[in-house]
Amino acid sequence: MMENQSFTGPLFLGKNLEYVEQGYVITEDNKIIDCGEGKISGAKKHSIIPAFINAHTHIGDHFLREKCLNMTLDAACAKRGIKENCMSAASDDTIMDGMKAAILEMLRTGTCCFTDFREGGKPGISLLKKALLSFKHKGVRAKIYARPLYHGENFIDNCDGYGARSIRAEKINMRLGRTLGIHVCETKSGELKNALDFKPDFLVHMNNATREELKKAASLNLPIILCPRSNAYFSLNAPDISAMLEEGISLSLGTDNAMTNTPSMPSEMEHTYRTNMKQVSAKEILKMATTNPAKLFTWNTGSIEKGKDANLLLMDESFLKTPDPYATTVLRLQAQKPDIMFGGKFVHYY
Repeated sequence: MMENQSFTGPLFLGKNLEYVEQGYVITEDNKIIDCGEGKISGAKKHSIIPAFINAHTHIGDHFLREKCLNMTLDAACAKRGIKENCMSAASDDTIMDGMKAAILEMLRTGTCCFTDFREGGKPGISLLKKALLSFKHKGVRAKIYARPLYHGENFIDNCDGYGARSIRAEKINMRLGRTLGIHVCETKSGELKNALDFKPDFLVHMNNATREELKKAASLNLPIILCPRSNAYFSLNAPDISAMLEEGISLSLGTDNAMTNTPSMPSEMEHTYRTNMKQVSAKEILKMATTNPAKLFTWNTGSIEKGKDANLLLMDESFLKTPDPYATTVLRLQAQKPDIMFGGKFVHYY
């Protein structure tokens, strides 16, 4: 059993990430056993932020970094596109080494959990699980949303859910008894109606969705995972985040393909806020990287609450002491080197 560890200073407290100018957190083993407002003696002084959750990645293509510069999304990612062809030709070691590099980038930038849309059926699932073994002692965890390598492959018992490509690339023939997510309205509007035939549990992108499609998604209580840097990389429309929030849709952030974007949630939050700061608060952006994906994927993390996993970023005590600590977090965190605690243990990543 580990000793209690205690920290005090400014922090974001609870599910609503309420800013507390002077608060405390006490951890034991891998859990937060107490937290709240106030100062406790003997505690280490820090600004305290919950660790991040990356809600949508494709880390299997990390080894293809910059291979698709200036390409269209279809040329890069469609069936028989550059990505698929290169991944089919690559060795398992090459793909797995890239995965490990991507996971390390997430660890270094404060991501404790991520959800990966894994290509390659059962062999692809196995590769990611092997890559994750190298980080088991670091506390990084993943949920794997896979797709079959071939029609009829029995892959679903090896993963957490079905990660469908798109309505153009998938056949509507199975949910397989698991949670299902699907890419929708990434390059054009009008896809939601057909996507609903898949009976998805969440949608990815929706950056080209019409307001009516957003209303429909909201009426069905369908969460949306946004990947704004990926949309920008392929010169696609940016998601209308303010409209989505007005409709009451729960939003999460993901970094999408590792071949096009670093899997850094601080980078994703900064880009998202800078391109939406007139319409969307920094606090909402921070929720998209913490509490919202925690709820969507039932992670016991994403907030500073008693009983949650002790996944924390510990900054210099003065870091959050600004006129807008939420804006400071999403705009400036990527330039910091926080002490990182995953599962109650400090993680050494250099």
